[in-house]
Amino acid sequence: MIEWSSFAIVAAATWISAIVVITLFSVAVRMRATHLDRVDEGRSNAGLPVAYWTVFGICGAVVLLGVYLIVPALHGA
Repeated sequence: MIEWSSFAIVAAATWISAIVVITLFSVAVRMRATHLDRVDEGRSNAGLPVAYWTVFGICGAVVLLGVYLIVPALHGA
């Protein structure tokens, strides 16, 4: 028997997580492109690389957290 309420929770969590990861990655890529454009124009901003690498790091952390939650051997459940 399928527990539809649990299925709906997992589906919603998956959908929301995917949106968060895609948004973070897209923002980081856009920030990097902006930085490269500014370097070409000679208007470099030292804070922008730190910002986009931070966003890439957060994106990677979210992905690793998802893997941790999915694989029971990693958290002893």
